[in-house]
Amino acid sequence: MGRSMAYSVYTPPGWTPEEHLPLMVLLHGVRDSESSFDKYAVGSVLDAEIEAGNTPRVIIVSPNGELGFWENWHDGSKLYRDWVVKDLIPHVAKRYVTLPCPQACFVSGISMGAHGAMRFAYYEPDTFSSVSAISAPIISKLHPGDPSLVQTIIKWFIPIERIWGDIDGDTSHVPKDLDPYKSWVNRSDMVEMPLLLTWGNNDRKSIAKANEHFHQHLVSHGKNHDMSIFDGGHNWESWREIMSEVIRFHFDSNEKRTIKIHN
Repeated sequence: MGRSMAYSVYTPPGWTPEEHLPLMVLLHGVRDSESSFDKYAVGSVLDAEIEAGNTPRVIIVSPNGELGFWENWHDGSKLYRDWVVKDLIPHVAKRYVTLPCPQACFVSGISMGAHGAMRFAYYEPDTFSSVSAISAPIISKLHPGDPSLVQTIIKWFIPIERIWGDIDGDTSHVPKDLDPYKSWVNRSDMVEMPLLLTWGNNDRKSIAKANEHFHQHLVSHGKNHDMSIFDGGHNWESWREIMSEVIRFHFDSNEKRTIKIHN
């Protein structure tokens, strides 16, 4: 990025460098930052769940992605995905002595970050073993019933052309390089990538509709994935309560994948 970038790290109760744990990358949404994890006391909820034996022990890194949609920008001015994958993960893995990627590295995202998490999985399948998308905007130009790219991001004053190019012209790499309706059923490594879709029963209507539509699309194409609807809306007070479920999904997926590989 050519400048200092902020991040925060969560470690479970009693952690020491002698304990080697998996690493989960958590990508925030619009109007949030690396400090949102602490601001909304997610760590306190996880501490209690871990101490009660309900949640596996994991290290979580929350990078600051600003309003960059977690993309490597089309104009080359900002490389959010590269800074997380190429700079931050190796740094955190060394400092906190985490277990090696991809087997013990997971990516999760919330809202805008859920879009980013799915893109990370697409571009970096050798870095992550599973992906969870929480209250995700499922962006596809092929399915007009879902929120369009412009409808989803124009209200956030995102510089669309700088990030993706002309989204309606030949210079755009959205959705040609990743339309989720294509990539998660056509590309073999995406078909095999464990995916969790979860959204709230009081989530934004466009979010709920897009996820339900995408879930049905995956089902109709035989793409194995996990889906859950949590009790809550599009807010951190709801998201922090499902973080344990998200972590368990990653650990369960990793265990199943390990067994499959060994068999």
